[in-house]
Amino acid sequence: MNDSLDLNNEFNDEKGLHTSSEILNQPSTWEATFQKFLNEQDQLSSFLNTVLSLENLNIVLTGAGSSAFVGDVVKSTWQKYIQHPTQAIPTTDLVTHFDRYVMSQAPLLLISFARSGNSPESKAAIDVAEKNCQRVFHLVITCNPDGELAQMKGNENTCVFLLPPKAEDQSLAMTNSFTSMALAATLIPLDTTSESQGIEKQVSTLIEYGNKFLDTHLSKLREISDSEFDRIIFLGSGPLQGIARESHLKVQELTNGQVIGKFDSFLGFRHGPKAIIDDQTLLVYLLSNDSNTERYEEDLIKQIAQHKIDLTTLGISETNQPSHQIDHLLYLNEEPLLNEEFWAILCTLPAQVIGYYKSLLLGYDPDNPSPDGTISRVVEGVKIYSSTPETISH
Repeated sequence: MNDSLDLNNEFNDEKGLHTSSEILNQPSTWEATFQKFLNEQDQLSSFLNTVLSLENLNIVLTGAGSSAFVGDVVKSTWQKYIQHPTQAIPTTDLVTHFDRYVMSQAPLLLISFARSGNSPESKAAIDVAEKNCQRVFHLVITCNPDGELAQMKGNENTCVFLLPPKAEDQSLAMTNSFTSMALAATLIPLDTTSESQGIEKQVSTLIEYGNKFLDTHLSKLREISDSEFDRIIFLGSGPLQGIARESHLKVQELTNGQVIGKFDSFLGFRHGPKAIIDDQTLLVYLLSNDSNTERYEEDLIKQIAQHKIDLTTLGISETNQPSHQIDHLLYLNEEPLLNEEFWAILCTLPAQVIGYYKSLLLGYDPDNPSPDGTISRVVEGVKIYSSTPETISH
């Protein structure tokens, strides 16, 4: 495989080199993440076994932006296998309304996701948890060994899982870091259950799928990206709704807002949000590999096809679902092999590739698609205030 996405001659080869390599490196980073997980398995298990034995434990998955969306993707996995109440709450909400979301009397496991570990809200959310909760434990999943969150490693109530160095994206948009954090946060709860016996096979299939997707489907995604659309909608069910949320942001970031992104669940889309579709819409179906869920998704696909709107539809599926009502269907296999939580990670790739190609088409540099600094790699300008407002003199 090439170490950068194939570009037409009309584009400047110097643009997007970090982003392209970070997208393509994901399968190898997943393998490195899994090996690091195996190496630190005992440490993780020892920490979690102590915490998970606590009565009335609450689990909160947190982060900001894409890091927050990791929590959306994995929260159902944690609740299913850990069997403690689990919420995904962004740091941006915890900082301002912690007591509205978290019961301070109950023990708390705060799981923080961060690429840099230096976002102002990341540390502030940890500080407010320490201040408000009678008993709190921290699991930090981060990419930057020099970040503030990684420096918590020596704390007695904290376990830090540091991802392999190549997971730390240098580009503005999170790609490799997002999927690698999502993988780590999927492996850790599964390791505490009988499901752990099948982890290695699931990870190897995920890696195989990732390589196959990037080897096989780039030309089709390039063709789709070259088509005229100024809005893109991603639909997903269960953990795939979290991926849909990350996907809409990825395209919007990489195109500097020239393509507006939206997301929803398949069932939720009918309840008002469907009004957004028009002739300039690319509608992406992130299709579940759960047979029960598939029926609900197919019903919506049929309904959308009946509308007299000349939109473009793209389906991402593990298997070849013979739907004649999707314009483009990209699939990986003839039979389902991945558990839903691992399939969700793979489904992050299409938005990254579409966003990358569309960014170039619009004349941006995918490594830094916001030349005026409207958005930045690490959020700046956030002031953290004391929970007790200072008196304002009149």
